[in-house]
Amino acid sequence: MCGIAGYFGEQPLTVERIQEALGTMKRRGPDAQLFHIASTPKVSATLLHSRLSIIDLDARSNQPFVRDGMCLVFNGEIYNYVELRKKLEEEGVELTTGGDTEVLLEYFRKYEEHCVEHFEGMWAFALFNQKTGKLYLSRDRFGEKPLYLLRRPHGIYFASEVKTIEAMSGEKLPVNSTHLLRYMINGHKSLYKSGEHFLEGIEEIDISTIVNVAHDLRLKEYRYWSP
Repeated sequence: MCGIAGYFGEQPLTVERIQEALGTMKRRGPDAQLFHIASTPKVSATLLHSRLSIIDLDARSNQPFVRDGMCLVFNGEIYNYVELRKKLEEEGVELTTGGDTEVLLEYFRKYEEHCVEHFEGMWAFALFNQKTGKLYLSRDRFGEKPLYLLRRPHGIYFASEVKTIEAMSGEKLPVNSTHLLRYMINGHKSLYKSGEHFLEGIEEIDISTIVNVAHDLRLKEYRYWSP
């Protein structure tokens, strides 16, 4: 279990907000906590990661994983990364780590948002492409890994946990009383029918989906799989 988070908007997060957010992620990944800021003339992206080392324990696989203008934070595991890695090597791609994070990034380089169609596993990831100024957010087919979103006029916050979003935004989000009552009356079956969350403004990236966020903060969803 790792933790991912970030902000995509007009200005990068302050160091104080970054450190506070990383503090809320510590229990998700005690082995390394890092962040990376990348900007274009139109937009800035701040990506945070808290790592629990499972595959390729070396620091070379720490995240955010940055290469050739792309920055990736990833929570989960690509189960078929060994087979995908072999295909990359057969095509002449030089890999420098033994983990699945690098494989994910290289498959995005080849297929962009269609890369997820090649993956078997569980994941939530955020990838910023500095060359295009676009942010990509994705969850696995069954939503095993969480990824929450908060939209504001100046930017978009995202994280594995809501408390991390509150730390980055500096907001204490109010309780969504309507959704709370809906749950108390109708139970668990009602939770995902409205798209709402227990806190006002919080959204959840949908399962089997990759979201493309442009510099003007417009979101475009691509559903890559249906049961």
